[in-house]
Amino acid sequence: KLVAPFVPFLAESIWQNLVTGVFGTRAAESVHLCDYPTGDSAVIDTALSARMNLVREIVSQGRAARMGASLKVRQPLAKVEVILAGAEHQAWLETHDALLRDELNVKQVDYTKQAEQYIDYQVQPNFKRLGPRIGKLLPAVKKALGEADGGRLLSELNDTGKVALAAGGETVELDQDDIQVRLQAKPGWAAAQGRGCVVVLSTELTPELLREGIARDLVRLVQDRRKSLGCEYTDRIEIAIVSDSADVGLAVQENAAYIQGETLAVSITAQPLAESEPIEHDLGEARLTLFVRVVA
Repeated sequence: KLVAPFVPFLAESIWQNLVTGVFGTRAAESVHLCDYPTGDSAVIDTALSARMNLVREIVSQGRAARMGASLKVRQPLAKVEVILAGAEHQAWLETHDALLRDELNVKQVDYTKQAEQYIDYQVQPNFKRLGPRIGKLLPAVKKALGEADGGRLLSELNDTGKVALAAGGETVELDQDDIQVRLQAKPGWAAAQGRGCVVVLSTELTPELLREGIARDLVRLVQDRRKSLGCEYTDRIEIAIVSDSADVGLAVQENAAYIQGETLAVSITAQPLAESEPIEHDLGEARLTLFVRVVA
């Protein structure tokens, strides 16, 4: 009934097979002769909805921070620091760290109120909007904004929708459209800001993290090869990854169980496989040859 207006023929086919075909004349002749279902607002969990919206925002901003730092989604990172606008959902979020770790591909999720450790705020006036309104006070307002605590201004704007600024011997009231706030992550971090949070990712890549990133890229290559071979979802395979790169070799050794689990491989070796076509790949600066053989 829910999908009938959008996929009418498919919905009718399902109705005829699963409803009319089972209940006969006791059911409506067509799904399109039924009343459309109505929702029950009493069963909506508003608290859960707010929490999941916050989770989605954290994930979205985390991915935006990755993109801004040119870090691949497959590259694991050490940790993420989350700065919440309000603490009412933090305890619940802490019980769902595994979800955030998985979605953001990080090893650790921390929550902090010390935003100044990771980010700076650059605050500038919106010249196009403020110029006609405050005229000669604009240079003084620009100077005052440059000297102000950007984090405090942003917090006050979020709380009250406006800030009062002393400039040129006068008090100027500014709203969110009057000010442009830019987030600048400190070295070693990447940051992005949403309405309910600031998400800060550690961009330091240790050799272990880099090798884990290589392992995830190898999984992608093997999965692509499975697809090109026409493997069924349940087919088991054997893998050989041959490379002169020490990093690739270590990545396979350290993450063999992960690679095999993700690709349904019964074995993984560094020696070429007979009766398997070699496929060459470039992985960053490393070159490798991949062999995939379906187990009979």
